[in-house]
Amino acid sequence: MLKFFAVALLAIPMSVGSAHAMKMGHSHALPACSDGQQAKASCICGPKGKSARCAKDEWCHAFTGMCGK
Repeated sequence: MLKFFAVALLAIPMSVGSAHAMKMGHSHALPACSDGQQAKASCICGPKGKSARCAKDEWCHAFTGMCGK
């Protein structure tokens, strides 16, 4: 019985730590584009939920969440 509790005490923090690492460590967030400016590198244009990914040298239209050349 004591062995079971020892394993449980070790397993819980390890599973929480790995879940946190997956959530935080694998995000590849891009920087936000400047509205009405030409992107110098790939960036996210527009509000969350309506955003688009602009490529280098595209123009960001943040109000509509669109990129254009």
